[in-house]
Order: sequence, then C-alpha cells, then structure tokens
Amino acid sequence: MRQLTEEPRAFDVVGFGECSIDEVWVVPSLPPAGKMRALKRDRLGGGQIATAMAACARLGLRAAFCATVGDDPDATELIAGLEDEGVDVAGIQRYARASTRVALLLVDERGDRAVIETARAASLPAPPMLRDRIEAARVVHLDVTEPAYAMLAAHHAREHGTFVSLDIDHPAPGLDDLLPLVDLCIAARGVAEQLTGESHLEAALRALQAKTGGLVGCTLDGDGAALLDDGHLLLSPAFPVDHLVDTTACGDTFRAAFLCALLEAQPPRQALRFANAAAALKCRDIGRRGCPTRAEVNALMAMT
Repeated sequence: MRQLTEEPRAFDVVGFGECSIDEVWVVPSLPPAGKMRALKRDRLGGGQIATAMAACARLGLRAAFCATVGDDPDATELIAGLEDEGVDVAGIQRYARASTRVALLLVDERGDRAVIETARAASLPAPPMLRDRIEAARVVHLDVTEPAYAMLAAHHAREHGTFVSLDIDHPAPGLDDLLPLVDLCIAARGVAEQLTGESHLEAALRALQAKTGGLVGCTLDGDGAALLDDGHLLLSPAFPVDHLVDTTACGDTFRAAFLCALLEAQPPRQALRFANAAAALKCRDIGRRGCPTRAEVNALMAMT
C-alpha cells in the first residue's frame, strides 16, 4: 500500500462521485403494495461521496467535493447544503439542460430503508477542476457510480502522489482495471464475495486485496466492520445504538471516519473502532443530518 503523503496540501480529502437531493419519507413499515400514510417527510443532501465529504468536514477535516450536476434548483440546494457543512464546492460544475440526481428514501421505524433513484439521461464531462483538486488533496475518495471517471481520477492521483480511497457498494463494469490503482478499498457487506467468487469473508477480502495491493475491508452493518491488516483479519464490533432512526449514510460516515483516522496515523484496529463509533452515532437522525462531530465520537469511545 502506498503511504499517505506528508507534504502540506490545501485539503485533507477531496471526494469525486455521487451526490443527490434525498427525499426521505418515514413510514411505519416498508410497504409491499397498497397505500400508507407517512409519519414524516424530509429533504436533505445525499449521495454517498457528497455525504462522506460532509461527514469528513464534521470530523474536522478540510474537505472538498467535485461533481457534475444540473443547472436546476436541486443543484442549488445540494451545493448550498455542502457549503453549510464547510465543504469546498468550487470543483462542482453545473451544466445547463442537465438534471441533478434525486433519490426517494423510504425509512421505516426500525431504521431499515429502500431507495428509489433517478438517473441522469447521459454522462456529463468530468468537472474541469478535478485534476487541480486531486493535486491539492492528500486523499481522493471515489465510488463506482461511473467507473470510467473514477479511473480518470485515480490516474490523476497517481500522477500527483495522492492516496486513492474507493467505496464499492455494488459490482460494476471496469472494476478490474480500477482496483490496481486503489490504496484503500472498503466494500459494502457481501460485495467482496460477489467480486471474487469466494464465499468466506476472509478469503474474499484476501482475493480482493490481491487485486489492489492496498488496504481492504468491508462494513458489516450491525455486526461492525472487518479489515485485512498486514495479513491478519481484524474484526471490530459495532457500537450499540440506543435510538435508531435511520441507517442511511452509516457506511459513508464509516468511510469518512476511517479516512480521518488514517490521516492521523491511528493504528488499524483503533481506526476501525473510531469509524464504527462514528457510524453508530449517525443512526440517531435522518441521512447525513446524523453525521457526528469529532468531539461526539471521542465521547462515545471514552464511554465504552
């Protein structure tokens, strides 16, 4: 695994990938069919990479976000929300006659969810400031929404000595070419097994690491998280959640907190625990609204 650069840079982390406006409806249960009365309706910024950058900012990191969005009211709202969180948004490029991604999230009273999303009609060009933002950051955090663009960003990162973090929440075309450029890969539960054909977690993570050469791990929902460190499998249990409202953005918050820990050179086992604490705190509110501050994470860790 390549090491994080120690040279001073303008940003700790820049994110490039998915962003959206999330319409969140809280319902008594996820409906199989028929009509149901919602208990609550809310609207806030979402998307896994944008949310991770908001979480990074709350944890005290200097975060920036790059993306291409529409020139519509949804984009205006999305950008304003990130600015309010302290995320640098100069790398967001707006395009006329394009629409910004919107997602409908149905969240039941147990915190389980279903997501219905809109997709852009066609891929837009990469944002013009992408290379500059990657050069100015110690870490670039990517997803596989558009693997070709993630590949472009990863190549820019290699040119400038920027550490590459990848969030994989589903198998995607082009991953075999992208993975060798990745320094940290944290997959969603079950994805490592899907990508490698291995049915056992440790074997799947080892096979995934062979594709990257970097640090690999996965989130395990309510069971915590796993990480391969120097050939050893580390398992870190989840923190108990006293009042679960919504699990949306828990994985994004975990990844943000893990990057925060890496940037501070925390040992891997401690980094896992820190990230699990942040993810547990996120459950207390809807979407990214629940992302914790550094002080809140420290307080939870000190209590347990």
